[in-house]
Amino acid sequence: MASLEKNPHASIFAPLIRAADAHGPRQAVEFADQTITYRELLDRSLRLAAALTEVGAAPGALVAFSFKKSIDAIVALFAIARTGATYVPLDPTWPNARLQAIRAAAPFEIWTGTVTPPPELGNVAAIFTTTASDEATRTFESIQKSHEPLAIDIVPPANDIANVLFTSGSTGTPKGVQITSRSLLHFANWGVRTFGLTPDDRLANHAPYNFDLSTFDIFAAVAAGACMCPIAEQLRMFPYRLAQDMAARGITTWYSVPSALALLVQRGKLTDHDLSKLRRVLFAGEVMPKPLLRDIAAALPEADLANLYGPTETNVCTWHRVSSQDIEDDGPLPIGFPIDSTRAWLIPDESSASPIADETDTGELLIAGPTVTTGYLNDTSLTNDKLIAAPDGDGCAYRTGDRCRRDEDGVLHFLGRIDRMIKARGHRIEPGEIEAALEACNDIKEVAVIAVADETFGNRIKACVSFDTNAAIDQNDRQTSLIQFARQRLPSYMVPDLWEIWEYLPRTERGKIDYRALSSGAPLSERRRS
Repeated sequence: MASLEKNPHASIFAPLIRAADAHGPRQAVEFADQTITYRELLDRSLRLAAALTEVGAAPGALVAFSFKKSIDAIVALFAIARTGATYVPLDPTWPNARLQAIRAAAPFEIWTGTVTPPPELGNVAAIFTTTASDEATRTFESIQKSHEPLAIDIVPPANDIANVLFTSGSTGTPKGVQITSRSLLHFANWGVRTFGLTPDDRLANHAPYNFDLSTFDIFAAVAAGACMCPIAEQLRMFPYRLAQDMAARGITTWYSVPSALALLVQRGKLTDHDLSKLRRVLFAGEVMPKPLLRDIAAALPEADLANLYGPTETNVCTWHRVSSQDIEDDGPLPIGFPIDSTRAWLIPDESSASPIADETDTGELLIAGPTVTTGYLNDTSLTNDKLIAAPDGDGCAYRTGDRCRRDEDGVLHFLGRIDRMIKARGHRIEPGEIEAALEACNDIKEVAVIAVADETFGNRIKACVSFDTNAAIDQNDRQTSLIQFARQRLPSYMVPDLWEIWEYLPRTERGKIDYRALSSGAPLSERRRS
């Protein structure tokens, strides 16, 4: 415990030590019909950490983390943290090509028996799974029997990098955002204070582990000594059953993207269930449509609502508590004020780092503070482009790429993206990555991806495609073929919702694709070339 006292914020493992000490017999995780206490979570994490340490998990190592929702996933996450290694969460449903590209950075990997192992292990040195399938795997159960727990200690990760979250990259290659222990713990502790979390709270863990929203549900819960309640993947597809589950488990705190709330409100029949214990509904990741906000407020009149804002690179950096006035008026919901110890500036869009003198004007939002990333994994160029010297001279600041304005009361309002990035279903998606995947189809001549505004999902993704004159794809079956092709190469949330077949894509006077024309007109296959 001495190291914990000397450096209490050195690792995301530190809050678990405190929680086990203060709330040992209380439930730490409840999933399906299983529960685990804080004392048991600490013990199991230390035992798995002992096994990981044997095969090289240590500060500076990257451990790919491929889990569906489970108690084992939480155990594994804290086991990695105990070794000082950095965890790299993968989505088991991603196409193999994307998974393998990310796995190339990790020296070894752990996954559950419910996840299909990769066909080629590559440089994976050790694999642990809940179901033994060959000599290279060991079950969590056998590890617990064969290993004594590591000593309770804090081993800070190298350069304070607790995890790496891969997001869509404009060049077609996913980019790894480095998230620090400081960022995760600052956000978690801010959340506990701001929303008044206590050991009696039960937090729904809805977001996938590779999505930054999931870190609040885990680390804020542990910081408060509250219970984590992971939501099984299959429940997310059935809103009525999900609402039943929330009522049965006494969920007090919900955090998700607005589109997940839309499904819950529209199809979950919330008034059929006793959700009286649900006191906080937090949302982030995309713009909250006003009609949906009103529906949520009507369905859950006793719950406090809050809009949290921040790219993956800044975690949550601003927030706004929803008021009755917000619900009544027709204006967009503000993103509010910076969270504790966070600074925000508006800078001109034309690459200047000097803040705009008139703070009621608009500009690109620049963020500095303890939640800001240290950069991108193995990408110095992108890091230098996005991280610049903070205008106040205190460290680095992140260029969000979001155009915002600050009103006369100092409240920040999101206006849109400066570049082409699409925000859909809570994900920040680079159209270039989708375009690069589709261009691998030999029959495609050109492709352009754009966003289409949608009241429920914030945006839908539309792909505008022109085919080679000798395309082998049957003209009557082209859209079906494109969807199948995309699903083999992209995560489900990046597969376009809408498809348009164009004779040729419109161009600007400079010969570039005219994205405005794609957004405003019918496909040129329905027009005549002049």
